[in-house]
Amino acid sequence: MATTFNETVVQILARLGRCLELIPMDPYGNEMSVGFYEKDGVITVWSFREGRDVDTRLEEIRNRIVGLGGLSRSRTNPHEFYFPGGTVYPRAFKFIARNAVEKSPLIPIPDGRIEVKDLKSDMVLFATPREENGTWIYTVGGEGDAERPQLRIRATVAGLVRYGEMEKVGDEELKFPCSSRYDQLVRSVMPYARNVSGTEDMLEADDSRGQMNTGTLGFSQ
Repeated sequence: MATTFNETVVQILARLGRCLELIPMDPYGNEMSVGFYEKDGVITVWSFREGRDVDTRLEEIRNRIVGLGGLSRSRTNPHEFYFPGGTVYPRAFKFIARNAVEKSPLIPIPDGRIEVKDLKSDMVLFATPREENGTWIYTVGGEGDAERPQLRIRATVAGLVRYGEMEKVGDEELKFPCSSRYDQLVRSVMPYARNVSGTEDMLEADDSRGQMNTGTLGFSQ
């Protein structure tokens, strides 16, 4: 998306929408800042820096976010995408945005069963989707050794509610408020959901790094 340097910050925000997330430094994009902005359900990945290499990197980030979150590409703009269920989940989005920008673009997009190794036991935690009357429900379970397996499962469910913005429909079952299927989004959030205290520390550090000034809004190179 082309940017003209005579635009003010207010004009740019009016065009792009609210800031969902900012990554102050892209290690794979010549250390430029990358911002994500949402307007009318459409999310734009954007940087103040310009150039063909920047446009290519922003499209690469867009494509990885689509893959990591199970989102949909815009047909008209290579830097735009959206949640196909119609509801934007900004807290869950934070995690896929970080992964898309800060991790190597050479890492394959994961697929297969939705699972993650528990940090406090030898158990593997997993989420299984099923459709019920047009609503996709995820059941969280675990396999392997753990001193209190149900406690770890319930903790992961609570983490998915907190960070994935999901709703409980049972002790071990959840859904997204829009009732859509987002396997990749669940897969991306589960590593954070299993470790609430560690995730809170990470988010607090992000908040300290991302105070609302012109640099952290993405209006810097």
